[in-house]
Amino acid sequence: MRSFNRYTDIPDEVRGAVIALGNFDGLHRGHQAVIAQVREIAAAQGAPVGIGLFRPHPYRYFKPDAPPFRLMSGGLREGLLGDLGVDVLFELPFNVALRDMDDEEFVETVLHQGLGIRHVVVGEDYGFGKNRCGNVESLTRLCADRGIGVTAVSPVGLHKLYGKYGSTEIRKALQQGDVFHAQHMLSRPWMVDGIVAMGQQRGRTINFPTANLDFGDLVRPKFGVYAVECHVAGEAEWRPAVANTGTRPTVDGDEARLEVHIFDFDRDIYGQRLTVRFRSFIRDEKKFDSFEDLRQQIARDADGARAIFGILRKGSDGIAKR
Repeated sequence: MRSFNRYTDIPDEVRGAVIALGNFDGLHRGHQAVIAQVREIAAAQGAPVGIGLFRPHPYRYFKPDAPPFRLMSGGLREGLLGDLGVDVLFELPFNVALRDMDDEEFVETVLHQGLGIRHVVVGEDYGFGKNRCGNVESLTRLCADRGIGVTAVSPVGLHKLYGKYGSTEIRKALQQGDVFHAQHMLSRPWMVDGIVAMGQQRGRTINFPTANLDFGDLVRPKFGVYAVECHVAGEAEWRPAVANTGTRPTVDGDEARLEVHIFDFDRDIYGQRLTVRFRSFIRDEKKFDSFEDLRQQIARDADGARAIFGILRKGSDGIAKR
């Protein structure tokens, strides 16, 4: 997949694409339905499959001090877009110039003259342009004047009781610790990736070394303990693990982080990229009266996670224990 962080000077071979416009945070089932529609139209027209999104996210642009809310890193999103059959990604720079474009200027300057697209697919509630002055109706009219097709896709959901699949709904599920519902809406487990950083190494003193990741601008899930799986860059397998999310109140922590103890694993992975996918919530974050109480609870948490994965604990003699 090719990627461009501009809408000018686009090579001829990727002009004439069929693109989907949106934020595509999470690439959930609703996004996948939109991309599937793009692939179908592009195949019929012999055109490249494209995605157009804004960077930074407009919400972050207008509210720079808002709490973290993203569902995935840019790197994870790019990899998944390639898996979904996308040929070209246009990351449109959301700046003063783009912010101040009305709907007609956006269609003319960005979509027509800039990207040279032949068809655009959006959700039926899509809004764009300065102060969201544009909608599907104006997009259809303005694009028709320039020979660009428009397709609006209805929201996708389980059924009316649970509502549509949306990034907001996934954030709410994660903040409630409901990783099962989040996984259903995403069609895959929720994942956090990053470079393993040096921590305080307290876990090593109680035989529970952890790999530490910064959440960055990702939404904070419900603080507590989870059964997770980890992928170390360069490896093929996913390794079972137990993870803690939160501020570590027992040791007077103050910043939210993700600490992962990978089972039966003894390698230095500082500075390497680690991807963590969340499988099951185990318990809420809690402040313990002593470090020893914390150690005992961590051991119970680890046994609980092992039980979820159906694996046995290995004793110091290397023999599996129940």
